Amino acid sequence: MTSDNTSNRMKPTTCFGYFLILFICVIVYSNSFHASWHLDDYSNIINNPTIHISNLSQGSLFRAAGLFQNLNSTHNGIQFRPIAFLTFAINWYAGKDQPAGYHVVNISLHILCAAILFFLLKSLFLTPNLSDYCEEDEQNIALLTAALWAIHPIQIQAVTYIVQRMALLATLIYISGLLCYVQARIQTEKTVKFGLFSGCILCLLLAVGSKENAVIFPLSLALTEIVFFKNLSMGTHRKTSFYIIIAAIITTGILSALVAYSTMPNPMAFINRISVVRPFTPMERLLTESRVIIGYLSQIFCPLLTRFSIEHSVAISTSLWDPITTLASIILISGLLVLSLFQLRNMPILSFSILFFLLNHIIESTVIPLELVFEHRNHLPSAFIFFPIATAGIKGLRYYQRMRRKPMFLICFTVMTFFLIVLGVTTYLRNQVWATEKTLWEDAMIKAPFSARPYGRLAWYYETKGQYNKAMGLYEASLSKQWANPSSASITLSNMAGIYAAQQNYEKALVLYDRSIATDPTYTKALYDKAQILTTLGEWDQAKEIMVSLISMGKPIWNDLNLMGFILMKQGLTEDALEYFRNANKLSPQNVMIFVNIGTSFSMMGQYQKADWFLKQANQMTTGNIIPLFCLLDNHIKAGNGDALNTDVNELVKNFSIEYIQDTLQQLSHSKSMVPISTKAVSTFIAENLRSRSDTLLRTE
Repeated sequence: MTSDNTSNRMKPTTCFGYFLILFICVIVYSNSFHASWHLDDYSNIINNPTIHISNLSQGSLFRAAGLFQNLNSTHNGIQFRPIAFLTFAINWYAGKDQPAGYHVVNISLHILCAAILFFLLKSLFLTPNLSDYCEEDEQNIALLTAALWAIHPIQIQAVTYIVQRMALLATLIYISGLLCYVQARIQTEKTVKFGLFSGCILCLLLAVGSKENAVIFPLSLALTEIVFFKNLSMGTHRKTSFYIIIAAIITTGILSALVAYSTMPNPMAFINRISVVRPFTPMERLLTESRVIIGYLSQIFCPLLTRFSIEHSVAISTSLWDPITTLASIILISGLLVLSLFQLRNMPILSFSILFFLLNHIIESTVIPLELVFEHRNHLPSAFIFFPIATAGIKGLRYYQRMRRKPMFLICFTVMTFFLIVLGVTTYLRNQVWATEKTLWEDAMIKAPFSARPYGRLAWYYETKGQYNKAMGLYEASLSKQWANPSSASITLSNMAGIYAAQQNYEKALVLYDRSIATDPTYTKALYDKAQILTTLGEWDQAKEIMVSLISMGKPIWNDLNLMGFILMKQGLTEDALEYFRNANKLSPQNVMIFVNIGTSFSMMGQYQKADWFLKQANQMTTGNIIPLFCLLDNHIKAGNGDALNTDVNELVKNFSIEYIQDTLQQLSHSKSMVPISTKAVSTFIAENLRSRSDTLLRTE
């Protein structure tokens, strides 16, 4: 037990450690605060209406998190990760689609991860098996480990790629749970122990609610208990350790099943559906992941800037000998596993770091048919990877200091400092690549030249900028490249069709949509977009047939239900349309378009009061949208509500120019894909109202 003086002497060192972690993380990530949205950011945040909240009410937050929802009716392909999506919703409430606020939160979470890792590592030195391991260097080792982990470029994808806040939160809560457990085991006060163990269980639940790979937590607890608290030289402790492992495996299995079946209606069907579109079998993936794991380790210990990318081209391992590096990787991983198991007593830090890394890659790097490689998957597994390196480095410095070998001490200290600086500079430079979609995917094209995704994503970037020729060229090039998902070619064909549709070349667009659907009949976006074009052309029956097919596939999203309702409304089947609009509204409760369609349906049915309520709500939800006002005016004309009509015209004239009103009415009268109102009645009333006001003004003069 340390004296009060010792305790007081250590406090500044601890505070300095936290400050240093904060300082170096802010420095190396200082150029990433305005990095743009990328890849899955769009589907999970930008185009995900459930998190687009306008208030912090309990209902809004629950909907954003996906809590208490009927999975059979609302599942839309987005993972059930309530903690992560709750934070995205709060970010959206604070700053809408401006990425800076999201980056501030992500970087802050990463800093918290490093700080808690620092505290956890210090706590491990209070456990029975490490209490006399490093004398007075515990804090230095913990700080160096946390610093190396925090500024390593392998973490960039988890930090700068906004949607990977899921991985950040999982790591933060996961290691907080380990900290609670370690502290509970070294505490003597029963009340404190109970509180810490309760916190450990809470962390497990919250970590799983951030990302499903946290189900491995019980196994990590077992590993922590065995490595740091059990004396494996004693037979009773070895026997207890065996039972702990069995209990952890059973608990993890039960937890995995509960998570799977509580977050999706049929997890096995979901896995089978993904497996069908992957270019590998489960066994091929397992073999390939042996090479991927070694690739991750090589990136960690040889962090060259050229080796990091959002996309990696990886050949599928079809057997142990094809490619031969598969067998070599399996032998190397097996060797690391054997080494760590046989050195549990003599080298607990090394054994723990290896086993923790491999253990926490089980979910994402074995047989589950996810994509093969993503660097963000290392955020949690790599948490202790620098623990043995930092230990060896600090002990080496201490040895040379005691032996009074100052030159060697200075050389080792300089090498360690230089390595930290190189890591920081590499991370800073790598973050520059994430600045825009263009820079990120141009970089990926160089590093993964045979992969189709960089070409497709860069094409999409040019498409959003209106540079259609460049986009089409890149889309065409991507069709001859390798896809992580063979059906992704249908996405490219659909995007190419979208360019023709934007140019109103509907004939070519429909041809490409047909090719896209033929490539992957389950690609719902191509079906939806084709139905939209047919709606624009007034081909209601064909559009309806496609939407019936799409919706019958299961799990329609609000757009699907809304378009189906719109088609039925155009065909005069307003009661049927209304049912679809109501179901769409359940999935997207604050959607202006749906409110307008519901209001228009009621107006067409002669239920003017109900129509009035929905259209007024739509008008209040948005600013600068003239359509709800036109629909209100049309409804009031039908209802003969003279007072309301004057109010409508006043608001129209106040907020929109006469030219804009004329242009929009012209579009409404000619477009088959816009809300059906009597444009003639509306324009006539507006003209008469304005003429009457002009006459009154002239008489006044």
